[in-house]
Amino acid sequence: MTADEKLSLLRQLMKRESIDAYIISKNDPHQSEYTPDYWNQVKYMSNFTGSAGLVVVTMDQAGLWTDGRYYIQAERELANSAFILHRSRDHGVRCFEEFTADETAEYGTIGFNGSALSMSQVKKIEKLIQLKHIALKTDMDLVGEMWDDRPALSKAPVFNHALRFCGVSRAEKLSALRKIMKKKLADFYMISSTDDIAWLFNLRGNDMPCKSFFESFAVIDYENAALFIDKDKTRDVRSELERDGITLMDIGDIYEYLEQYNNGRVVLLNPDKTCYSISRILNNREISECETDITTSMKAIKNSVELANLEKVNIRDGIAMIRFILWLKENAGKGIDEADAADKVTEFRKAGENFVEPSFTTISAYMANAAMMHYCAKRGACARIRPEGALLVDSGGNYYDGSTDITRTIILGRVSDKFKHDFTLVLKSHISMADAVFLYGATGTSLDMFARMPMWKECVDYKSGTGHGLGFFLNVHEGPQLLTMRPNAAVFEEGMIITNEPGVYREGEYGVRTENTMKVVKYQDNEFGEFMKFETFSYCPIDLQGVDAGMLTSYEKDWLNNYHKMVYEKLSLRLPAAERAWLAEATRSI
Repeated sequence: MTADEKLSLLRQLMKRESIDAYIISKNDPHQSEYTPDYWNQVKYMSNFTGSAGLVVVTMDQAGLWTDGRYYIQAERELANSAFILHRSRDHGVRCFEEFTADETAEYGTIGFNGSALSMSQVKKIEKLIQLKHIALKTDMDLVGEMWDDRPALSKAPVFNHALRFCGVSRAEKLSALRKIMKKKLADFYMISSTDDIAWLFNLRGNDMPCKSFFESFAVIDYENAALFIDKDKTRDVRSELERDGITLMDIGDIYEYLEQYNNGRVVLLNPDKTCYSISRILNNREISECETDITTSMKAIKNSVELANLEKVNIRDGIAMIRFILWLKENAGKGIDEADAADKVTEFRKAGENFVEPSFTTISAYMANAAMMHYCAKRGACARIRPEGALLVDSGGNYYDGSTDITRTIILGRVSDKFKHDFTLVLKSHISMADAVFLYGATGTSLDMFARMPMWKECVDYKSGTGHGLGFFLNVHEGPQLLTMRPNAAVFEEGMIITNEPGVYREGEYGVRTENTMKVVKYQDNEFGEFMKFETFSYCPIDLQGVDAGMLTSYEKDWLNNYHKMVYEKLSLRLPAAERAWLAEATRSI
C-alpha cells in the first residue's frame, strides 16, 4: 500500500474506535533512539526513515514531526503523499502534543499505543487537554492491526562483555547503584533503557544492526536484581548471571512483577524512558522521578580500563581511516559510488582487532547529498563519486574494547572557493570547541557557544547539536552530556566522552563536517576554581586541500599543526613505508 492508502485504512479504524486523533511513534517500550523495524510504525506509515520522528493523524490532517537533522530528507521522503512536515525545532512550530490537543474537539478522543509513548509525553498531553474533557484510549495499536507483513523481533543471543574490556564487574556496578538508590530514598528502581541495562549487567546483544543492546527491563531493589528478557537469548550466559545473583524472568512478566510490590513503596524511574503502559501498573505506588537514569550518569564517566582501551581503539580506527582515504582518493572517478565507499570503510575496520560491526550506519554522502546530515546511500540508487568535489564520510566502529565515531570531508579534486571557505569555517569552529577551557560546573548548553561563535560571526549556523556522548561498545549517542543549544543540565565530568562535529550544510550544493571524539580532563586548580578542558583522541588527518590558510589565525594554525603532528606520531610506526609517506604529506605543517 502507498502512504495515502495506509492513511485511508487507518482512518477507517479510527472511525470504528471513535478516535479523533491518533498518535504514531517509532519508539519501542524502552523509548530507544534507534529501534528494530518491528516498532518503527512511523516508517511503515509515512516512508520516513530518520531516527527521530512522530506522526499524528486526524480525519483531515496527517503530520510528521522531526528535527533539523532530517528536514531535507523528510521533505523528499514525504513527497507525493498527504503527510505534512512539521519542523519541530523551528520558531513558532507547535509540538506534536500541542497540535494533537488543539486539533481534537472538546469531548473528543485521542488514541495511541501506550507502550510506544513515554510517561512524560502522555503527562504533557494530559495537561494540555484537561479543560477540554478529551478522553484517552491508550491501548490502541491500530497500525499493528493493519500491518500484515510486520517484521519479527530479533532472537539474537546475548553475550558477556569481558572484564578486560569493561573494567568493572556487574556486582560492583550493582553495589554502587544501590548506594545511590539509598541516597534517593527509593525502595526499588525500574530501568527501561536498554543500553543502561546492557551496561549494568555487562551484557551485549544484537537486536538490530549497529546496536549492541537487547530488548529488556530491569528492576533493582536491595536484595534482588531482576532482568526481564526473552530467556531464549540467555542460554550462553544464564549460569553465570544466576551465579552473580541475577534473577532472569520473561520480558512479558514485567507487569505482573511490578504489581506484586506493596502499595506505599517508592519506585524510582525515568519518566522520559518509561512507557505509559508501565506507569499505569505503578499508579498506586509513590513514584520518584529522575530526569536522567542513575545508570546513564554512571556509565557516562569512563573508568581507567575503558579509557585505556579507547586510546588503543582510536589508534586502530585511525589506521583504518588512513587506508580508506588513500583508497578513496585513488579510486574516485573509477566507477565507485557512495555505497561502495561505505562498504570499503567497514572493510578496513573489519581487518582490525576486536571489531564487531559499524557503530552506526555509515553516512557516505557526495556533494549535494552531504547537505542531508543523516543521509544514507542506497545501493543502486546513489551518487557516483567523481574526481572532483568532496565526499563526507561519517562512520565508526563497535569494537569489544570501545566504540568510535569520526567524520572527515575528503577532497577529491577541484572545489570552489565558497566550498573552501565553508570547509575552513567548520575547521575554525572545530578548533574553538576542541581548545575550550572551562570552569567545572559548565554544561553543554554553555559550551556549545565555543563552536558556534566563529560561524555566527558570519551569520551561518547548523541545525543540530555540536556533540554527543559516546557509548562503550553501546549506543553511538549517549547521554546525559551533550553539546547543544537546547537546555541541558548535565555537568561535564572528568572521564566523560563527547564528540566535536560542527558543520555547514547548503541544500543542493554540499555539506561539510569535521568530527573528532574528545575526553574531559582536569586542567588546573587555582584561587578562581577548578578548570577543565578537552583532549582529542581521534587520529586522522583533516584534508589540507580544503583549508584556506589565510582564514586561520596563527593560533589556529598552531592547533592544526600540533594535531597533525600527534596523528603522525600515533599512527606512522604502525604503517608500511608507502602509507607512512602519504601520512607525512597529509599532516605537513602549514
